[in-house]
Amino acid sequence: MDSLPLSDDQSEIVFFDVETTIPTQKGQRFAILEFGAILVCPRKLTELRNYTSLVRPADLSLISPKSEECNGINAEAVFNAPTFADIAPAVYDLLHGRIWAGHNILKFDCVRITEAFAAIKHSQPEPKGTIDSLVLLTQKFGKRAGNMKVSSCQVD
Repeated sequence: MDSLPLSDDQSEIVFFDVETTIPTQKGQRFAILEFGAILVCPRKLTELRNYTSLVRPADLSLISPKSEECNGINAEAVFNAPTFADIAPAVYDLLHGRIWAGHNILKFDCVRITEAFAAIKHSQPEPKGTIDSLVLLTQKFGKRAGNMKVSSCQVD
């Protein structure tokens, strides 16, 4: 991934998403299986750069059938993938000081990112601001919008 020079005003928006394991036992934590992001210029609405990587969790047994059913990622897919510690510098570079955007990021994705950086004792990326489409949809439409999971918006 090529680094772009950073301006003093990093008003770029980074849309990101994580796919994770789904805990199957009490006290079990989530593990990131995939991180993807697109950095966008808010003035021109053009993609400045993108990044995606599968992520190998420390314990492959955390990838349960339920996890695989939810996101399609199995142990074989991530077996040779980098660990989160391996990709943390790239993730930090993309996220830190920018506006974070995505669907349900405040209650899920941001929490998983914080946990992942804490687990490897790496400094945390901090957002300049956040845009959560789930919050916006809930505020605008409430229960009238029905199921607001992104997967329910897919067209066959």
